Amino acid sequence: MNVSIPLSRKQDLNKNRSIHIVSFSLLTLLFLGLTSCGSSKPKVVTTKREAARTSIKKEKPATARPARTMIVKTPEKEFSFTEEPDQKPYEESTSFIDEVIDNAMDYKGVKYRYGGTTRKGMDCSGLICTAFKEAGKTVPRTSRSMYATAQEMDLDEVRKGDFLFFATGRNKRQVNHVALITRVTPGEIEFIHSTTSRGVMTSTLNEAYWLNAFLRAGRIE
Repeated sequence: MNVSIPLSRKQDLNKNRSIHIVSFSLLTLLFLGLTSCGSSKPKVVTTKREAARTSIKKEKPATARPARTMIVKTPEKEFSFTEEPDQKPYEESTSFIDEVIDNAMDYKGVKYRYGGTTRKGMDCSGLICTAFKEAGKTVPRTSRSMYATAQEMDLDEVRKGDFLFFATGRNKRQVNHVALITRVTPGEIEFIHSTTSRGVMTSTLNEAYWLNAFLRAGRIE
């Protein structure tokens, strides 16, 4: 038995089917849209642990600062002073060393006198011996005995209060002059000493004459 459906009824069914298809498609697209936004939506930090983890990810690795080297050259010698990364270029001095240096600086301008240890005149070792004695410590009297007693130091290890030994005579290997370091920076070593021409004065190892005459540095504990 064939049942015929009126034309108007068929049109209504087709219309309802189209509405259902459109509705289903819209729901599907909406669902896909919601799920796909999850990857681009910013993450909400709710705990201290998550906050710490997030901050660690954002931190950039620290870049190590390279060592800086300053080089002093003369026609005959070359010395380098290296400042290592994140380290002080020199050690802090003690109050005792500061007192020794102050004592020596107090004699600045005193004329040179061989064997002298007073304001009437003093030689290089006499200046240093007197400065230490006034601070309460005895050190060897001559530059040679100081040289023999002092612990040898590299220039990038020296600090205030250390000794510099020189050979200013014909024999460039025999010490005959000593100085006391008063200031150290990455590119300069300043010292006080008594010279035959100008008496007690300050100089630096950057000066060609003293650099060429330099033998080694030392420390007397």
